[in-house]
Amino acid sequence: MNSIENKSFFSRFFPVPEFLTMPAVGVDISDSSIRFLKFNNTSGGRILDKFGEYPIADGVISKGEIQDAGVLSGVLRKFKKEHNIDFVRASLPEEKLYLFETQIPDNALDKDIKSILEFKLEEYVPISPKNAIFDYSIVPNNEDHKGHVDVVVVVYPKQTIEQYTSAFADAGLTVLSFETEAQAIARAVVKEGDDGTYMIVDFGKTKTGLSIVTDGILSFTSTIEINEKSMTEAIMKHLSVSVEDVNRVKDEDGLVKTKNNKELFSILMKIAESLEYYIDKHYKYWKSKFNEKGEHMKPIDKVILCGGNANLAGLPEYLSSSLKLPVERADVWTNAPSFGDSVPEISKADSLSYSASIGLALRDAN
Repeated sequence: MNSIENKSFFSRFFPVPEFLTMPAVGVDISDSSIRFLKFNNTSGGRILDKFGEYPIADGVISKGEIQDAGVLSGVLRKFKKEHNIDFVRASLPEEKLYLFETQIPDNALDKDIKSILEFKLEEYVPISPKNAIFDYSIVPNNEDHKGHVDVVVVVYPKQTIEQYTSAFADAGLTVLSFETEAQAIARAVVKEGDDGTYMIVDFGKTKTGLSIVTDGILSFTSTIEINEKSMTEAIMKHLSVSVEDVNRVKDEDGLVKTKNNKELFSILMKIAESLEYYIDKHYKYWKSKFNEKGEHMKPIDKVILCGGNANLAGLPEYLSSSLKLPVERADVWTNAPSFGDSVPEISKADSLSYSASIGLALRDAN
C-alpha cells in the first residue's frame, strides 16, 4: 500500500460516495494564499485546465490555524464563483500534523485496524482518540517481520479537520479528500513506483517544510521558520527594487557573488546557511534513526527543492556542495508527463510553488 500513489488522508474512514468520485481541483491552502490547479484528460493527452492563486490577508490563518473562518470562506467563495468549481481535494497544514510509525499484527483485518491504532494513539500523540482523526499506510517490504507489519500513522486534531471542512462548506465547495501538504507534494515530485528515499524541502513564502519519503511512504515531516519575508526585505532594501522585481533578482542573481552585490550576497548566504543547517540536522537525525526492526533507516538518496524560493539562483549547487548530497529542484510534472503537444501555461519557475496543488490534482488525472 502506497500513501503517495493510492491514499488520501481522511478518505479511508470517511469514504466519498461513488457519485462524487469525479475530477476535482487541487487546492493548497497556506497562511498567505490559496493555490489551485486542475488537469483535464483529452483525446490529445493530458492538459492543464486551470490554475491560479488567491492571496489571504495576514492573520486569517496563522501557523495552520484558521483565525477568521468568515474571511477564508469569502476567498473560497470568490474562487468557486470565478472558476465554476464544485469539488476539491484540499491540503491540510503540516503544523497540525502528528506522524508516527508502529506495528500491527499481520493478520489484522481491515475492519479491526482502526481500533488497534486508536489504542496506540495515546502512546504516540498528545491527542485523545476521541479528539483525533487519523489514517495509515502499510510500509512495503514487511515480509521478514514475524507476525507484524509496520504502519505509518498520520494524525490530525478533529478540530482542525472540522475547521477546514466548515470553511469549504460555507463557500459551497465539497471536499472529496484532505491530504497533508507533504504527501501531496511527494505525489507530484517523486516518480510513481520509485522506492528511493528523498528529503523534500518546500521553501515557501511563510514557512519551510521538510519531509522524508521512503518506499513511497511519507515517513517524517517538520516545519522550520525560514521563509520568503526576510529574503524579500533584504533585496528590496539593498537594491531599492519593487516587490515585482524581487523574484527576478532572486532567480538571476541569488547566490551568485559579484563585485556589485557583496552585501546582498552576504545576507542571502546567511539565509542559505540557515537552511543548510536545518537540512543537515534532519539528515543526521534520519541517519541515526532506527525502524521497528532495530535497523537503520534507508539512507537519503537526494534532496528535492520546491516552493517559490527554490528558484534562488545557486541554491541547489550551494546545498549540494555543503551537504555532500545530490540536491536538485523538483520536476513537478514528474507524474504528469502526458501533455501531448501542449506546453503547460505555467512557467517552470512558478510551477515550483504549485507542487502541492499538482499532487492533489493528480489523484484525478489517471
